[in-house]
Amino acid sequence: MRIEISANEAGQRLDKFLRKLLKDVPLSAIFKALRKGDIRVNGKKQKEKYALEIDDVVEIRYIQSKAKSEKKENFIKVDPKSIKIVFEDENVLIVEKWPGVLVHPDAKGKEATLTDYVLSYLNAKGDYIPENEVTFTPAPCNRLDRNTSGMVIFGKNFESLRELNSIIRENEVKKYYLALVKGRVKDGMMKGYIKKNEDANISKIYDKQIPDSKEIKMEVKTIESCGSFSLIEVNLITGRSHQIRAHMAHVGNPIIGDSKYGDRKLNSFFDNKYGLTFQYLYAYKLNFRDVDGKLEYLKNKTITHSLPPIFKKIKRDVFRFEI
Repeated sequence: MRIEISANEAGQRLDKFLRKLLKDVPLSAIFKALRKGDIRVNGKKQKEKYALEIDDVVEIRYIQSKAKSEKKENFIKVDPKSIKIVFEDENVLIVEKWPGVLVHPDAKGKEATLTDYVLSYLNAKGDYIPENEVTFTPAPCNRLDRNTSGMVIFGKNFESLRELNSIIRENEVKKYYLALVKGRVKDGMMKGYIKKNEDANISKIYDKQIPDSKEIKMEVKTIESCGSFSLIEVNLITGRSHQIRAHMAHVGNPIIGDSKYGDRKLNSFFDNKYGLTFQYLYAYKLNFRDVDGKLEYLKNKTITHSLPPIFKKIKRDVFRFEI
Protein backbone atom coordinates (compact mmCIF):
# COMPACT_ATOMS: atom_id res chain seq x y z
CA MET A 1 0.00 0.00 0.00
CA ARG A 2 1.46 3.37 -1.04
CA ILE A 3 -0.02 6.67 0.16
CA GLU A 4 1.00 10.20 -0.77
CA ILE A 5 0.39 12.66 2.05
CA SER A 6 -1.84 15.61 1.18
CA ALA A 7 -2.64 18.81 3.10
CA ASN A 8 -5.43 17.01 4.97
CA GLU A 9 -2.97 14.44 6.35
CA ALA A 10 0.12 16.62 6.90
CA GLY A 11 0.95 17.61 10.46
CA GLN A 12 -0.33 14.38 12.01
CA ARG A 13 1.87 12.05 13.99
CA LEU A 14 2.63 8.92 12.01
CA ASP A 15 1.09 6.56 14.57
CA LYS A 16 -2.15 8.56 14.78
CA PHE A 17 -2.41 8.63 10.99
CA LEU A 18 -1.90 4.86 10.84
CA ARG A 19 -4.51 4.21 13.53
CA LYS A 20 -7.11 6.10 11.50
CA LEU A 21 -6.03 4.50 8.23
CA LEU A 22 -5.83 0.92 9.55
CA LYS A 23 -8.88 0.92 11.81
CA ASP A 24 -9.24 -2.87 11.88
CA VAL A 25 -5.54 -3.57 12.55
CA PRO A 26 -4.46 -4.00 16.21
CA LEU A 27 -2.30 -1.17 17.52
CA SER A 28 0.34 -3.68 18.58
CA ALA A 29 0.65 -4.87 14.97
CA ILE A 30 1.09 -1.28 13.76
CA PHE A 31 3.90 -0.60 16.24
CA LYS A 32 5.55 -3.92 15.38
CA ALA A 33 5.48 -3.02 11.68
CA LEU A 34 7.06 0.37 12.47
CA ARG A 35 9.85 -1.30 14.47
CA LYS A 36 10.55 -3.87 11.74
CA GLY A 37 10.50 -1.29 8.95
CA ASP A 38 7.43 -2.76 7.26
CA ILE A 39 6.01 0.76 7.39
CA ARG A 40 8.32 3.37 5.86
CA VAL A 41 8.15 7.06 5.06
CA ASN A 42 9.99 8.17 1.93
CA GLY A 43 11.73 4.79 1.91
CA LYS A 44 13.05 5.11 5.47
CA LYS A 45 12.05 3.75 8.89
CA GLN A 46 10.46 6.40 11.08
CA LYS A 47 9.49 6.70 14.74
CA GLU A 48 5.82 6.74 15.65
CA LYS A 49 6.08 10.44 16.66
CA TYR A 50 7.26 11.53 13.20
CA ALA A 51 5.15 14.47 11.92
CA LEU A 52 3.94 13.83 8.40
CA GLU A 53 4.62 16.47 5.75
CA ILE A 54 2.94 17.25 2.43
CA ASP A 55 4.21 14.96 -0.37
CA ASP A 56 5.62 12.38 2.05
CA VAL A 57 5.10 8.85 0.76
CA VAL A 58 4.01 6.24 3.30
CA GLU A 59 4.56 2.63 2.25
CA ILE A 60 2.89 -0.21 4.15
CA ARG A 61 3.93 -3.81 3.55
CA TYR A 62 2.50 -7.10 4.82
CA ILE A 63 -0.57 -5.52 6.46
CA GLN A 64 -4.04 -6.13 5.06
CA SER A 65 -6.79 -3.76 6.11
CA LYS A 66 -10.45 -4.11 5.23
CA ALA A 67 -10.98 -0.47 6.23
CA LYS A 68 -8.69 0.68 3.43
CA SER A 69 -10.03 -1.66 0.78
CA GLU A 70 -13.66 -0.76 1.47
CA LYS A 71 -13.62 2.74 0.00
CA LYS A 72 -17.17 3.97 0.56
CA GLU A 73 -19.06 6.92 1.98
CA ASN A 74 -18.61 7.05 5.73
CA PHE A 75 -21.83 8.94 6.45
CA ILE A 76 -25.58 8.65 6.04
CA LYS A 77 -26.49 10.52 2.87
CA VAL A 78 -29.42 12.91 3.35
CA ASP A 79 -30.97 15.84 1.53
CA PRO A 80 -28.93 18.81 2.83
CA LYS A 81 -31.33 21.51 1.63
CA SER A 82 -32.76 22.02 5.12
CA ILE A 83 -29.38 22.87 6.63
CA LYS A 84 -28.98 26.51 7.71
CA ILE A 85 -25.52 28.01 7.16
CA VAL A 86 -24.51 30.73 9.63
CA PHE A 87 -20.93 31.23 8.37
CA GLU A 88 -18.72 29.51 5.81
CA ASP A 89 -15.35 29.97 4.17
CA GLU A 90 -12.72 27.57 2.82
CA ASN A 91 -11.73 26.45 6.34
CA VAL A 92 -14.71 26.78 8.66
CA LEU A 93 -18.40 25.96 8.49
CA ILE A 94 -20.83 27.07 11.21
CA VAL A 95 -24.35 25.67 10.99
CA GLU A 96 -27.51 25.91 13.05
CA LYS A 97 -28.41 22.71 14.87
CA TRP A 98 -32.12 22.12 15.40
CA PRO A 99 -33.79 20.28 18.32
CA GLY A 100 -34.11 16.51 18.06
CA VAL A 101 -30.95 15.85 16.08
CA LEU A 102 -27.67 14.56 17.52
CA VAL A 103 -24.34 16.16 16.61
CA HIS A 104 -22.51 12.80 16.67
CA PRO A 105 -23.91 9.29 16.12
CA ASP A 106 -25.04 7.38 19.20
CA ALA A 107 -24.17 3.74 19.90
CA LYS A 108 -26.85 2.53 17.48
CA GLY A 109 -25.71 4.85 14.71
CA LYS A 110 -28.90 4.40 12.68
CA GLU A 111 -30.31 7.94 12.61
CA ALA A 112 -28.91 10.80 10.57
CA THR A 113 -26.95 13.27 12.67
CA LEU A 114 -26.05 16.92 12.15
CA THR A 115 -22.65 15.66 10.99
CA ASP A 116 -24.37 13.56 8.30
CA TYR A 117 -26.24 16.66 7.08
CA VAL A 118 -23.00 18.66 6.96
CA LEU A 119 -21.08 15.92 5.14
CA SER A 120 -23.94 15.53 2.66
CA TYR A 121 -23.89 19.30 2.09
CA LEU A 122 -20.12 19.44 1.58
CA ASN A 123 -20.22 16.36 -0.63
CA ALA A 124 -22.98 17.86 -2.83
CA LYS A 125 -20.96 21.06 -3.40
CA GLY A 126 -17.73 19.14 -4.03
CA ASP A 127 -15.88 20.29 -0.91
CA TYR A 128 -15.67 16.77 0.51
CA ILE A 129 -15.18 13.71 -1.69
CA PRO A 130 -14.66 10.67 0.58
CA GLU A 131 -12.90 8.57 -2.04
CA ASN A 132 -10.30 11.33 -2.49
CA GLU A 133 -9.40 11.39 1.21
CA VAL A 134 -7.11 8.96 2.98
CA THR A 135 -8.22 9.45 6.60
CA PHE A 136 -9.66 12.96 6.91
CA THR A 137 -13.36 13.70 7.42
CA PRO A 138 -14.76 17.16 8.25
CA ALA A 139 -15.94 17.08 11.87
CA PRO A 140 -17.67 19.18 14.55
CA CYS A 141 -15.57 21.01 17.14
CA ASN A 142 -18.30 21.56 19.73
CA ARG A 143 -21.44 19.67 20.66
CA LEU A 144 -24.95 20.45 21.85
CA ASP A 145 -27.44 18.20 23.60
CA ARG A 146 -30.04 16.53 21.38
CA ASN A 147 -32.76 19.04 22.23
CA THR A 148 -30.55 22.12 22.48
CA SER A 149 -30.35 24.26 19.35
CA GLY A 150 -27.87 26.79 18.04
CA MET A 151 -24.50 27.10 16.36
CA VAL A 152 -22.08 24.22 15.84
CA ILE A 153 -18.59 24.70 14.35
CA PHE A 154 -17.09 22.29 11.78
CA GLY A 155 -13.53 22.17 10.46
CA LYS A 156 -13.47 21.65 6.69
CA ASN A 157 -9.82 20.57 6.44
CA PHE A 158 -7.37 18.87 8.78
CA GLU A 159 -5.29 21.92 9.71
CA SER A 160 -8.37 24.05 10.43
CA LEU A 161 -10.01 21.26 12.43
CA ARG A 162 -6.87 20.85 14.51
CA GLU A 163 -6.59 24.60 15.16
CA LEU A 164 -10.29 24.96 16.00
CA ASN A 165 -10.10 22.10 18.49
CA SER A 166 -6.99 23.67 20.02
CA ILE A 167 -8.45 27.16 20.51
CA ILE A 168 -11.68 25.73 21.92
CA ARG A 169 -9.70 23.56 24.33
CA GLU A 170 -7.72 26.63 25.41
CA ASN A 171 -10.92 28.69 25.89
CA GLU A 172 -10.02 31.08 23.08
CA VAL A 173 -13.56 30.78 21.71
CA LYS A 174 -16.24 32.23 23.98
CA LYS A 175 -19.57 30.43 23.62
CA TYR A 176 -22.74 32.29 24.59
CA TYR A 177 -26.26 30.90 25.05
CA LEU A 178 -29.67 32.46 25.53
CA ALA A 179 -32.09 30.71 27.88
CA LEU A 180 -35.55 31.39 29.24
CA VAL A 181 -35.69 30.33 32.88
CA LYS A 182 -38.10 30.32 35.78
CA GLY A 183 -37.93 33.28 38.21
CA ARG A 184 -35.26 35.92 38.73
CA VAL A 185 -31.59 35.00 38.42
CA LYS A 186 -28.63 36.15 40.47
CA ASP A 187 -26.16 37.48 37.90
CA GLY A 188 -22.46 36.71 38.03
CA MET A 189 -20.10 33.75 37.98
CA MET A 190 -21.70 30.41 38.85
CA LYS A 191 -19.39 27.66 40.07
CA GLY A 192 -19.93 24.14 41.26
CA TYR A 193 -19.15 20.50 40.61
CA ILE A 194 -20.90 18.12 38.26
CA LYS A 195 -21.15 14.35 38.19
CA LYS A 196 -22.93 12.45 35.47
CA ASN A 197 -24.76 9.16 35.81
CA GLU A 198 -24.02 7.71 32.39
CA ASP A 199 -26.59 4.92 32.71
CA ALA A 200 -29.44 7.33 33.50
CA ASN A 201 -27.94 10.13 31.33
CA ILE A 202 -28.49 12.64 34.14
CA SER A 203 -26.01 15.11 35.59
CA LYS A 204 -26.13 16.25 39.22
CA ILE A 205 -24.64 19.48 40.58
CA TYR A 206 -22.85 19.77 43.91
CA ASP A 207 -21.68 22.89 45.75
CA LYS A 208 -18.62 21.04 47.06
CA GLN A 209 -16.37 18.58 45.29
CA ILE A 210 -17.18 14.90 45.66
CA PRO A 211 -15.38 11.85 44.22
CA ASP A 212 -15.48 11.69 40.39
CA SER A 213 -17.05 15.14 40.08
CA LYS A 214 -15.68 17.86 37.78
CA GLU A 215 -15.47 21.59 38.37
CA ILE A 216 -17.83 23.76 36.32
CA LYS A 217 -18.01 27.49 35.63
CA MET A 218 -20.34 29.77 33.71
CA GLU A 219 -21.15 33.45 33.79
CA VAL A 220 -24.81 34.48 33.84
CA LYS A 221 -26.32 37.86 32.93
CA THR A 222 -30.01 38.79 32.91
CA ILE A 223 -31.16 40.27 29.60
CA GLU A 224 -34.82 40.76 30.56
CA SER A 225 -37.05 39.72 33.44
CA CYS A 226 -40.70 40.00 34.40
CA GLY A 227 -40.26 38.37 37.79
CA SER A 228 -41.81 35.04 36.92
CA PHE A 229 -39.42 34.47 34.01
CA SER A 230 -36.02 35.72 32.94
CA LEU A 231 -34.18 35.68 29.64
CA ILE A 232 -30.51 35.14 30.47
CA GLU A 233 -27.22 35.09 28.60
CA VAL A 234 -24.81 32.35 29.62
CA ASN A 235 -21.10 32.55 28.90
CA LEU A 236 -20.15 28.88 29.11
CA ILE A 237 -16.61 28.54 30.44
CA THR A 238 -16.50 24.78 31.07
CA GLY A 239 -18.56 22.71 28.66
CA ARG A 240 -19.67 19.68 30.63
CA SER A 241 -22.56 17.47 29.57
CA HIS A 242 -25.92 19.04 30.54
CA GLN A 243 -24.04 21.71 32.51
CA ILE A 244 -26.26 24.74 31.88
CA ARG A 245 -29.49 22.80 32.25
CA ALA A 246 -28.53 20.98 35.43
CA HIS A 247 -26.91 24.00 37.08
CA MET A 248 -29.84 26.35 36.42
CA ALA A 249 -32.20 23.75 37.90
CA HIS A 250 -29.87 23.33 40.89
CA VAL A 251 -30.08 27.06 41.76
CA GLY A 252 -33.87 27.10 41.39
CA ASN A 253 -34.10 28.59 37.89
CA PRO A 254 -34.83 25.63 35.58
CA ILE A 255 -34.90 26.24 31.85
CA ILE A 256 -38.37 26.39 30.34
CA GLY A 257 -39.18 23.32 28.24
CA ASP A 258 -36.46 21.16 29.79
CA SER A 259 -38.11 17.76 30.23
CA LYS A 260 -35.19 16.32 32.20
CA TYR A 261 -34.35 19.07 34.70
CA GLY A 262 -37.25 21.50 34.35
CA ASP A 263 -40.57 22.34 36.02
CA ARG A 264 -43.20 19.89 34.74
CA LYS A 265 -46.15 22.21 35.29
CA LEU A 266 -44.53 25.11 33.45
CA ASN A 267 -43.31 22.83 30.68
CA SER A 268 -46.84 21.53 30.17
CA PHE A 269 -48.16 25.08 29.88
CA PHE A 270 -45.59 26.10 27.24
CA ASP A 271 -46.15 22.85 25.36
CA ASN A 272 -49.92 23.36 25.23
CA LYS A 273 -49.71 27.07 24.34
CA TYR A 274 -46.72 27.10 21.96
CA GLY A 275 -45.93 23.48 21.12
CA LEU A 276 -42.58 23.82 22.92
CA THR A 277 -41.32 20.25 23.38
CA PHE A 278 -37.65 21.09 23.95
CA GLN A 279 -35.61 23.38 26.19
CA TYR A 280 -35.51 27.11 25.52
CA LEU A 281 -31.73 27.12 25.24
CA TYR A 282 -29.95 28.46 22.18
CA ALA A 283 -26.23 28.73 21.35
CA TYR A 284 -26.42 32.13 19.70
CA LYS A 285 -22.97 33.76 19.79
CA LEU A 286 -19.32 32.83 19.26
CA ASN A 287 -16.41 35.15 19.98
CA PHE A 288 -13.01 34.14 18.60
CA ARG A 289 -10.28 35.71 20.71
CA ASP A 290 -6.54 35.00 20.45
CA VAL A 291 -6.39 33.04 17.20
CA ASP A 292 -3.25 32.59 15.12
CA GLY A 293 -1.93 30.34 12.37
CA LYS A 294 -4.21 29.38 9.50
CA LEU A 295 -7.25 30.90 11.24
CA GLU A 296 -5.64 34.18 12.35
CA TYR A 297 -8.20 36.10 10.28
CA LEU A 298 -10.86 35.04 12.80
CA LYS A 299 -9.11 36.86 15.67
CA ASN A 300 -11.58 39.07 17.58
CA LYS A 301 -14.38 38.06 15.22
CA THR A 302 -17.87 37.65 16.72
CA ILE A 303 -20.51 35.55 14.98
CA THR A 304 -24.14 35.68 16.13
CA HIS A 305 -27.39 34.11 15.01
CA SER A 306 -30.93 35.19 15.79
CA LEU A 307 -33.39 33.13 17.84
CA PRO A 308 -35.70 30.71 15.98
CA PRO A 309 -39.28 31.93 15.38
CA ILE A 310 -40.81 29.85 18.21
CA PHE A 311 -38.35 31.32 20.73
CA LYS A 312 -38.97 34.86 19.44
CA LYS A 313 -42.73 34.46 19.83
CA ILE A 314 -42.45 33.07 23.36
CA LYS A 315 -40.06 35.87 24.36
CA ARG A 316 -42.40 38.50 22.92
CA ASP A 317 -45.41 37.10 24.76
CA VAL A 318 -43.70 36.44 28.09
CA PHE A 319 -42.31 39.94 28.46
CA ARG A 320 -45.39 41.68 27.05
CA PHE A 321 -47.40 40.55 30.02
CA GLU A 322 -46.76 38.11 32.84
CA ILE A 323 -48.23 34.67 32.18
